[in-house]
Amino acid sequence: MRRFHAAAVSVEEMQDINTYAVVLSERHDGTGIRLEIQKALSFDDQDRASGMDTYCLCTESGACHHGGVTRWMAGENSIEVSLDEQASSALGVDGGFHVEVSAHYLPILRVALQRLLGT
Repeated sequence: MRRFHAAAVSVEEMQDINTYAVVLSERHDGTGIRLEIQKALSFDDQDRASGMDTYCLCTESGACHHGGVTRWMAGENSIEVSLDEQASSALGVDGGFHVEVSAHYLPILRVALQRLLGT
């Protein structure tokens, strides 16, 4: 499990690029360990045909993977995102992410993760 404290947390809907995203970054300037969870606001037939009609996980290394979350949960001061073997391998992490965040971000993160990842 890759563990870090997110000094920067962003949840944004960007209609101009058809994306809804959560970004958790180790440093305020967006550098360091980073987890991005993105999902298009709408999908086309090509997205559906290629299996890209789901969320995408990306890290600071540029590694990306569509799908692969087996479970997620929000605690009192952290979120945890567990990954299947294929996603773990593609992203270079062992099992997923455990991210400590300030408690005041948790209500919006719960809503955002529900929107991106479902139950």
